[in-house]
Amino acid sequence: MSKSNKSKYFLNNPHKRDVRNLRDEFHQALLQEEFIIEIPVVENEIIEITEDSEGAKLKKVCIQELKYCDEKSTVERIWKINLEQDVLGISTSGSTPECAILVLRKYESSYRLNILLIELKSSIDNKELEKIEEKFSCTMSRVYMLLVLNNHLNPKQGYVQEEIYVDFQGILFYDTLSERRNLEENKYSKFSEIIKSDHKSGTLTCQTILRDQEKIKIKCFCYPDVDSKTEIKINLEDLLQWRFNE
Repeated sequence: MSKSNKSKYFLNNPHKRDVRNLRDEFHQALLQEEFIIEIPVVENEIIEITEDSEGAKLKKVCIQELKYCDEKSTVERIWKINLEQDVLGISTSGSTPECAILVLRKYESSYRLNILLIELKSSIDNKELEKIEEKFSCTMSRVYMLLVLNNHLNPKQGYVQEEIYVDFQGILFYDTLSERRNLEENKYSKFSEIIKSDHKSGTLTCQTILRDQEKIKIKCFCYPDVDSKTEIKINLEDLLQWRFNE
C-alpha cells in the first residue's frame, strides 16, 4: 500500500487502525464472541457437540482423550469453531455443520492441521446426504478464509515458518438410515456408497472457493436406537485414524 493510500485509509477511519494489525484484531474479536475457542490439550478435557433441533434424537457427542499421540505425531493444539454461532457480518444460515474441530499435529519435520467438520443427524436419506455434502463444501471454503487469520510466522505460536499441511475430514454421527431403498437406487451418489460400506468411510470430491476438485475424507458413525438423553462418547483417536474405502 502506498503512503498516500495509507493516509486516505486513516482519514476515513476514525479509529486509525493499521491494516497490518487488522488480522490480529479480527482474530481477537472472534475469540471474544466465542466463535473460535482454543481447547486445552489435557487428559481430563472434553469437547461437547450438541444438536439443538427440537425433534432430534441424537443430541450430544463428547470427544475425549484429547492428549493423543502415536508413533509419528503428537497433538499440540486444538481449536473449536462454533460455525452456527451468530456473529455479525460473517454468519451463514442453514449451510454449516454443527462445528469444526481444528487439530494441530506435530510430525518430525512438519505439521498437519486436521480440520474435522462435525455433523449430527438422527435419520439419513438421499436428500439429507446431499444437504450434508453441500454443508461440508461450503464450510471448507469458509474455513479457508478463517485460516488466513492465523499468522503462523508469529514466533509466539511455536511453529514459526514451519510447513503446515491441511487435511479436511467430514465426520457424520447419525442414528438410522431411512428410505434405504432410495439410498440403494441412488447409483450416482458417492456419499451413499460411503455410508453403506463396511467401514462407512471414503473420499468425496467437491467444489470450494480454491478448487473445483477438492477432496474431503468422510467417516460415518452410526448409533442406532439412541434417544435425546443419550450422550455419545468417542476418543479423538477414533476421528483422526481410520481406514478409507476409495
